[in-house]
Amino acid sequence: MSYDVLDGVRVIELAMYAFAPSCGAVLADWGADVIKVVPPGHADPMMGTPVAALPDRDVGVAFMWEILNRGKRCVALDVSLPEGRDVLVALVKEADVFITNLLPGARERFRLDPPELFTVNPRLVYARATGHGDRGPERDRGGYDMTDFWARSGIGHAASLVSDEFVPLVGPALGDVTSGAFLAGAIAAALFRRERTGRGAVVDVSLLSSGAWALSPGIVASQLYGIETIPRFRHAEAPNPMVTVYATRDRRLIYVSGIQTEADFGRFCSAIGREDLLGDPRFATAAARLANAAACVAVLDAIFAEHDLAEWKLKLSRMPTPWMVVQTAAEAATDPQVVANGYVTDVEGTTRRYPLVASPAQFDEVRPSLRPAPGHGEQTDEVLCELGLGMDEVLRLKETGAVM
Repeated sequence: MSYDVLDGVRVIELAMYAFAPSCGAVLADWGADVIKVVPPGHADPMMGTPVAALPDRDVGVAFMWEILNRGKRCVALDVSLPEGRDVLVALVKEADVFITNLLPGARERFRLDPPELFTVNPRLVYARATGHGDRGPERDRGGYDMTDFWARSGIGHAASLVSDEFVPLVGPALGDVTSGAFLAGAIAAALFRRERTGRGAVVDVSLLSSGAWALSPGIVASQLYGIETIPRFRHAEAPNPMVTVYATRDRRLIYVSGIQTEADFGRFCSAIGREDLLGDPRFATAAARLANAAACVAVLDAIFAEHDLAEWKLKLSRMPTPWMVVQTAAEAATDPQVVANGYVTDVEGTTRRYPLVASPAQFDEVRPSLRPAPGHGEQTDEVLCELGLGMDEVLRLKETGAVM
């Protein structure tokens, strides 16, 4: 494991789907020993649920499970049975962190709320991953990244302002993995405080809180200006022609951003081979370009349509102002900067090598190295033996159905 910043930290994760498990994956990337607790008779949905619209073929990797659970150990444990709950409590007693996405009713039913677990481990960092917060009239309801991070937070509405219909998430688990990284950071902060004070903590992050944070400029502006959100514009109506996207002759998109000074505009005109624009009174100054934005966009549309992407990449490479090709996921995976920084790394699985995206943070200028996700309950015996249980006791628990 490349990172040791959380070496010696033990995490118990009682969760399924994506939000809470993505938090555990980040902590595992950082060096924590993350033990994932799953029910014995039911595989996590991420182990086999197909992602809509993917080609109908077996690639040999349950990639959502691998993304969300790499580097963990897995114990199959039925916490609804007294014997299973006892084992979980024994694990928590020796742990530093407990992560769960159980709804309040389930936590109460299994007696796994903070007061119960703090009784056995006062130094515990107890982390709740929820849809829309653990307070309020809807605390007992669940939520998903589409419902809370995207739709409820206002992000989906803002995206839909430039579309003819509601814009869905750009891919599965976008809100989940974003919120999971936030939760991992909060857990690390709570562990830091505990090292200084000895105090445990309850840490809450919700999909709604993450979405609201991501859309904070729009939310704050809506209250200050009495508007629904910060307006979004279609391409032809872009208020600033130097901060928008243009289509090449081969129908690829290039996003130009940050041309602010007259010197920047001059360099842009030189790069695209159109110094004559500097003499056009409609575009000669920043104020003129803003006043004639629609005309400027139309002219630049025609210019960008004259050449293919490969030619534009060569031309714009001479321009210091930020710009970028709108890439596909496949292109992002092989982007030279992605490769050079180790943002995507290969993992050696049991049947094949496959790529995984590393969590964002890197430490000590070391490229990340990831381990594959465990099988369902793969380390049950190993972890129980670490608790001090003999094989006779493990076999008895298996006979009761409490473990697998």
